[in-house]
Amino acid sequence: MADVPLKGLFAAAARDARLIPGVHRYCDEWCARCGVTDRCLAFRAVAVYRKARKRSSTEPTFRDSAEAVAFSREIAAAEGLRTPELDAFATGGKLPRLQQRDPLLDCAWEYALGVSLWLVLTPEDIQAFARSPVAPPEEVVLWHHLRIYLKLLRALIARERTIGVASENEDANGCARLTLVSVQKSRQALLQMKRRSAPPPPGSLVRLLDAIEQGIDKRFPHARAFIRVGLDVPAA
Repeated sequence: MADVPLKGLFAAAARDARLIPGVHRYCDEWCARCGVTDRCLAFRAVAVYRKARKRSSTEPTFRDSAEAVAFSREIAAAEGLRTPELDAFATGGKLPRLQQRDPLLDCAWEYALGVSLWLVLTPEDIQAFARSPVAPPEEVVLWHHLRIYLKLLRALIARERTIGVASENEDANGCARLTLVSVQKSRQALLQMKRRSAPPPPGSLVRLLDAIEQGIDKRFPHARAFIRVGLDVPAA
C-alpha cells in the first residue's frame, strides 16, 4: 500500500482555536496521564497519522526514524515553524550532538541505569499501573528515568548550539525546565516508595537527582522561570 502523503495532513487539526500553541514541545509525552490532550496538536496528529497509515492498536506509531522525522517536520509546518536540523537529517545530514562528554549528562545516565537495574517490574505490575486512576510512584519513576537523560541531552545540545544568541535559547530553557519537572516528580516518587516499600530505593538515586537538579540550575539559570502554558500554568 502506498503511503498517504503527509503534506497538509494535520492542517485541519491545527486550525482549531482551542489548541494550546506548542504545548507538546516541552511535555513529558505521557499522554495517558495528561489533562490537556484534547488541546494538543501533536496528540491529535498522532491519531490522524495512525488512521491514515492504518496502524493497528498493537503497532507502533512510527516504523522507523524516517517516519518520526517526517511526522515532526509536518507538525512544525502546521504550526508555521522551521526545522533546519530535521530538514538536514532528512536529506542525509546528521543530527546535532555534543562536542565532548558532559559530566552532568553522565550523571543523568548513571541515574537512568541505576533505576533500570533496581526497579524490576512484571507485566502484571504494568497492567495494574494502567488500571490505576493516579500513577503509582513506581510508574512515575519508570516513565521519567530515561527521559531525564534524553531531555537533558536535548537541552545541552540546544545550549551549545545557541551560546551567545539569547533570542534562540527557548529550546534550551524549555527542555531544561521539562527535565527539572521530571527530576522533581521522580524524587517525590522515590521518597514515597522509600516510606512504604521493602527494600527501599537506594539513597544514591535520590542523591543523583539532587546533583542533576543542581547542575541544571547552574547551567540553565533561566530554566525555572520558563513557563510552559497549559502545563505549568492553565491556558486561556
